[in-house]
Amino acid sequence: MMLNAEQVIEKGLLKLDYTKGKAAQIGYDLSLKEVNKIGIPTNTAGTIGKVLKDKTELTTYTPQPLLSLDGSRGWLLYPGVYDITFHEGCKIPDNYVGLIRQRSSMLRNGTVLHSSVFDPGFETDFMGTVMVVNETIFIEAGARVAQIYFHECTPVHSDNLYNGQWQNDKQRSL
Repeated sequence: MMLNAEQVIEKGLLKLDYTKGKAAQIGYDLSLKEVNKIGIPTNTAGTIGKVLKDKTELTTYTPQPLLSLDGSRGWLLYPGVYDITFHEGCKIPDNYVGLIRQRSSMLRNGTVLHSSVFDPGFETDFMGTVMVVNETIFIEAGARVAQIYFHECTPVHSDNLYNGQWQNDKQRSL
């Protein structure tokens, strides 16, 4: 069963201290806080991403500057892959799992969000995911670009709750 917005809020699955998002019919709309380009810029030294047996090492992330377009402040993004951060966080208990999808306005503009599973036990002040831009797009700072939704699952034993390298924003500052 997927939870509606009222249930998501009632169960405390989201941290909404800094939110600019909005309750949706199912789940909650997430608002854009920060954008970083993933990958090594052309003709620039940087690090390559590595997926190892016990951890992940990130590739080079380049912060994207805010600029003004037609009186709005936001990001002008060209085709590529971006790491994005939302104003909203989460605290997922042992019997829920979360997924993020792009809002239809993003998809209609050639931009797709790809979310990993947000596991039981995962907690962070500011959620994030990956965005693939296929056509140049301007996104206003604070715009609602994604929707998180939650499924109920069989409770996970406390020894098996998520407590990996991404817990509590540990790796977001790399």
